[in-house]
Amino acid sequence: MDVMNKYFDKYDNDNNTRLCIGTESNSDIIQDGKLKPGETRGACRFNLDKFKAAGCYKNNDYGFKIGKPCVIVSLNRLIGWKPESYEQGQAPKEVQSRYKPGSIAFECGGMHEVDREVEGTIEYVPPEGIDGRFYPYAVMENYHQPIAMIKFNTLPANRVVMIECRAYAKNIERDSISGLGIVNFELMRVVKP
Repeated sequence: MDVMNKYFDKYDNDNNTRLCIGTESNSDIIQDGKLKPGETRGACRFNLDKFKAAGCYKNNDYGFKIGKPCVIVSLNRLIGWKPESYEQGQAPKEVQSRYKPGSIAFECGGMHEVDREVEGTIEYVPPEGIDGRFYPYAVMENYHQPIAMIKFNTLPANRVVMIECRAYAKNIERDSISGLGIVNFELMRVVKP
């Protein structure tokens, strides 16, 4: 858990960040991949409250303590990139019920049939994924990288489950061969006799 704790500790530092409310976003201060000339405001501050409320935080070892592990998903930092919205009703069926315009939705599940049979209940925190207000990224002091978490509520005991997560926005390409827009990982809930 030390690695997870260290990762989340950086979000406690809110120096040179700002609370973005309403329609405020990083787009307000970033142009062509860098801060607008004369801009002094910081990047939008990323709040962790939704993860705490879902049981995906330090106080219960990110769900691992209770057998409901939470896994962080995020995108690589691409200077100047921001998610494009799908047209109304055009979001892929995998995420359509949870899709929010301007956001990056995720869909995760077992990589193979044997994994899908035992993947159990999967919860997305937050359900709509990563809010697009935290984009675009530019090199700036104390940028808070936005994340989402995937919570596995009913993994089987003592069995490796191969998981694949896909990211969805209109301008995210997903390709299994190159790994674009996709991440694969293994999970195992260890229960000692």
